[in-house]
This record gives sequence, C-alpha cells and structure tokens, in this order.
Amino acid sequence: MTQSQCTIVVIDDDIALQALLEFALRNAGYDVVVASDGLDGIEQLSSLSPRLVLCDIMMPNMDGVEVFQRIKNRLQNDGIPIIIMTALNRKPWFADLEAEGAVIIQKPFEVERLIEIINLNVSE
Repeated sequence: MTQSQCTIVVIDDDIALQALLEFALRNAGYDVVVASDGLDGIEQLSSLSPRLVLCDIMMPNMDGVEVFQRIKNRLQNDGIPIIIMTALNRKPWFADLEAEGAVIIQKPFEVERLIEIINLNVSE
C-alpha cells in the first residue's frame, strides 16, 4: 500500500496544529481528513476507512479518551492504529490506554518524529 492510498484522520481542536499536521502529512504523501473535536471525528469516521487516526486528548464536546473508547474496537479489529497526542504530563491512566492499543505521543513533538511514527504504524 502506498502512502498516497492512505487516509489519516486528524482530530484536534487546535486550528494551527490541524493546519501544520495536514500540511506535513500531505507532504509525506497521505490523504488527510481533519475533524475539529471528538464529535466531529466520530462523525467523520462513520463514513471513512482510514489507515490511521491521530487524536488529541483535551478537546471540547468529546475528549480524546472517549473518542478512543468509542472507536478502538472497530478500528483495531481492522488493524488501524490510533495515536493519541497530549500536552498532559504522563498520567497513570495512560498505561491503561496503551494496554488497550493506543500509541501516546507527548506534545510538543517534532513533526518529523511524528511522521516517522506514523510511517512505522502504517507500514505494519
């Protein structure tokens, strides 16, 4: 599967980060769908078959933890990785998310490093 055939869904309420990630991911050869909060993300995912989901934790309407809980079974059964981005310091419950299959990346992060992580997860 080539990257240009891969759709990545980015769920984040930070407009600047959305734009940065969309630009970087498109330059890396991915198709990108952006959602501005958890509810929008769930709605987008109802009609998409992405290759990866990138989701923030702290968002209005529905946080990233709830998004993860709602989408994990359907996506993970299809081998679709879910990467969770957070500005929070490491919390004990992060281990629970990781045990359930989430990949957690701490903000701020280098976009190039995130692209490397995405490339590794998409190629698996």
